[in-house]
Amino acid sequence: MLEQLTSILDNVIYLDIETTGIDEKSSEIIEIGAIKIKNGIITTYKTLIRPRGRVPIEIYNLCTGLTEKELLGARSLNLIKSEVLEFLEDIPLICHNGNFERRFLEYNIPEIKNKILDSMELAAILEPWKKEFNLDSLVKEITSLNKNELHRALDDCIDTLKVVNSLLCRQWAREEQNKKKKTLYFVLNNDYNYLKKWEWTKYLLKPPFFIDEDYTYVNYEEYSKDQVKLKKVEIDYSLYEELLKHEDIWNNGGDFGYQYRKDQKEFSKKIRENFEKQERIFIEAPTGSGKTFAYVLIAAIETYLNKQKNRKDDSSFIISTNTKELQNQLIERDIPTILKKLRLDDKLNYGAMKGKGNYLCIDRLNKCESLEFDEKGNLALLFLRRLCEDGKYGDIENISYWAQKHFELDKYLKDVNCDSEQCKLEKCIKPCYLRTRYNDLRNENITVINHSLLSCWPYCEKKKINHIIIDEGHNLMEKCYDFFAEEFSSFEFLELLDMIEKGHPSILAMLLNLNASFGFRETIEKDKLNYLVNDIVVNINILINDFRSMRLVSGEYNFTTEFFIPREDLQGITKVLGSEISVLKESIYPLYKLINDYISNITQDDEINGDTDYKNISDYVAKLKSAFDILDKFLEKSTYYAKILEVDSEYKTFVLKNIPLNVGELVNEHMLKEVKSTTFISATLRIENSFNRMKRHLGQNNAKEFLIPSTFDLKNRTKIFALNNVGRYDESGFIKKISKFIFNTAQKLNGHILVLFNNNARRLAVNEELEILTRGTKIEVHTNKKSIGALNDKNRIVIILGSKGFFEGIDVPGDALNCVMLDKLPNYSPEFPILRAITTYQKKGYQDVNYPQLCIKVKQIYGRLIRSTFDYGYFIILDPGQNSYTIRNLERDLGGPNIEFAPTNKILSEIEFNYNNWKRNNINIILNNLKKNNKNIEQNFNNEAKKHKMFWELYKIENEQYYFKNMNFKLKGKI
Repeated sequence: MLEQLTSILDNVIYLDIETTGIDEKSSEIIEIGAIKIKNGIITTYKTLIRPRGRVPIEIYNLCTGLTEKELLGARSLNLIKSEVLEFLEDIPLICHNGNFERRFLEYNIPEIKNKILDSMELAAILEPWKKEFNLDSLVKEITSLNKNELHRALDDCIDTLKVVNSLLCRQWAREEQNKKKKTLYFVLNNDYNYLKKWEWTKYLLKPPFFIDEDYTYVNYEEYSKDQVKLKKVEIDYSLYEELLKHEDIWNNGGDFGYQYRKDQKEFSKKIRENFEKQERIFIEAPTGSGKTFAYVLIAAIETYLNKQKNRKDDSSFIISTNTKELQNQLIERDIPTILKKLRLDDKLNYGAMKGKGNYLCIDRLNKCESLEFDEKGNLALLFLRRLCEDGKYGDIENISYWAQKHFELDKYLKDVNCDSEQCKLEKCIKPCYLRTRYNDLRNENITVINHSLLSCWPYCEKKKINHIIIDEGHNLMEKCYDFFAEEFSSFEFLELLDMIEKGHPSILAMLLNLNASFGFRETIEKDKLNYLVNDIVVNINILINDFRSMRLVSGEYNFTTEFFIPREDLQGITKVLGSEISVLKESIYPLYKLINDYISNITQDDEINGDTDYKNISDYVAKLKSAFDILDKFLEKSTYYAKILEVDSEYKTFVLKNIPLNVGELVNEHMLKEVKSTTFISATLRIENSFNRMKRHLGQNNAKEFLIPSTFDLKNRTKIFALNNVGRYDESGFIKKISKFIFNTAQKLNGHILVLFNNNARRLAVNEELEILTRGTKIEVHTNKKSIGALNDKNRIVIILGSKGFFEGIDVPGDALNCVMLDKLPNYSPEFPILRAITTYQKKGYQDVNYPQLCIKVKQIYGRLIRSTFDYGYFIILDPGQNSYTIRNLERDLGGPNIEFAPTNKILSEIEFNYNNWKRNNINIILNNLKKNNKNIEQNFNNEAKKHKMFWELYKIENEQYYFKNMNFKLKGKI
């Protein structure tokens, strides 16, 4: 294989290392592989390095053919240093994810001074639209090679070399196809001051007489093609949900195992009838009941048939989800799969729509000065420009997580996203992705939005909402308070004031320009404007100083209170602060009036047609008036609103909120007023076995309701534990105890654990403890939601520490996730402002307000564990609290086994036994199904197991004995 290697780049070395962990200070390098290309001659180097400490057993599974005997017989690091240095010389090193190698080499072999080029960085710059830049993904997508899941250092060097060759070949092919555009090499040398000396720049120039025929493995397809081939199946769309019985439609292509379920057909029928009768309905469809399948089927067929009949209003469906991640899942996986099976993929249009701030703005990107000052900024600018230059991409949510971190995009995104006020989609002439999506809306049959966008649907001029499916409808219970809240933020208002002189363009400049355009009808008094601005700034600072002198903040959290119903020791703050807030309010009015008078006097009664300055100043005046009105309403005590004061933990800013308590009326008025049919659907709509609480809260008392029985055998496939020996969440030893328990559980289960926290400070504290406990091991601890995919890798031991944003929307079926932990029950604090307002003004008890939201959240969290019939595992509440009423109610509402109080040692001692039983049961089910269908077990078992996301593998049958392997152990015996 090495003899056939060719390299585009010369005088470079491809290098890879294998290590015992991911922390360079506590882990060791155990293997080095390298390929040197010097003056066209290729040589290789590889060596094992004897470790000083223990090597985690999973390393031997990860590294093909590596044995403990071989590794312990290798030379020490000190003995191989000189020959490594001799081989590397001072030639540049190319590493995939160069930051990892750089850290380990600097710590373990600091004598290596070679420049390190990161091929992941090259891939991100050349093809920024990719979701993943890891080596396995790139080999799969841009080459025709088959990447082995198991790794050795030299093998990864070969793959890196071929990936770099492929990236360059693909880039030059793109440049060849579009000769009107400047080459990337030319652009870097002429348009980016700090990228002329970027390590990769010189390699982007295509060599003269380059022959790409030497690189036959390069895949030049820009997008990976769908490999699923479908047979021609006749489909009668008038059958609607009856089509669910036709397994030949859904199993066509063999890409997933479909089984008809009567319950799924029944609630799919309810969705259709609700659409046709133009009614409203609540449907609780438990996890695994196929709710997405059911509603997308109806949405697709109804829109298609009505499109055929030219009934435009009924040929469009809106699907509203809770999060952007769920939007992406529907658009990238669920909808295209179902449409393809129905043979409607070329007959219907679909897409996602988000708020403007979720998209890149090319105009703002090109004006962003902070990207111009250094190489890092220039790289970020180059990445973002290449991503959105043709208008095909621009959704910030779809940018690779690695790229976001590597290019430090969080620093710049607020300056380069679309501005909701300034962005005029109908007039934009840039190749803008948002503008493309906006224009597509009119003819789109299925549009996926999120609940936040639904609450203020801003695109009604392009698309009216006629029929809507509100998936994860339970989220409206709490989120409606945020949707309909009005708030004054001191930080945002100060930014607004800055725009008078420092805006781009400034309000002052626009006033002067507008005045000149209309013949200088006004005298613009800059000093007066500045005086009024300074007066407001002083009043804001007085309030902040008041908060500080009252010592409202204690600890590291923001202070919040219901302004008119504070806790007893703060009863006097309303009177003291009320007068200061009133002074602030009154100081805003003169600024509003002055600027408003300016534009009135300048334009007088003249007709204004499309004047940008006039429109921008008018928008600005409207914001000033809105701030005045919000403060005015805040100071008025009302039984219909919660008035919330929030003070930043460092006294830098404050927020005043008016939150309506009658959200049901607002749902009907602002979200559903002109909608023909509405379907609320979720796995968790019932509280205390009834829809009534949810229906009353959302103002849908007359809506119909439908319940689907539980799909999974939760009682036998899960166990629910509440720990009774780690103490309460606010006790000093709690963090250390639960961290140790999480670590021990990860060792028993080889990871695949999701730990959820109600409080981010606890999550960070546990993360710090686990960093210490996992040193020298292969256990990875992640805290970002985009790392969830790491759970699916059977060769990685992964713990995900999640915040409240992880409570739902995590869909990880199979062996990838088999233990979910919750730090404590998500109770409201008695001081929670909305709770205080409801219990005071609406005379409700604490449990009446607290339990519904707690029930919904815990049901959602428990639902992360079981996503398919083959799923199993533990749900563990680390601190269950002391309220037996809550625990007993949860037992009823969760629909699973009894909640068992137990110490950590009991759980750890039983865990392997329980998990092996569940796994054996899964094996039996698959074997019996194969036998029942007369399929060859040896040929089909692994495909079936993979289809159901199981990590078990059958590796041989001998003397009627089945031998299985699963990560670190083997199971044999007659099954």
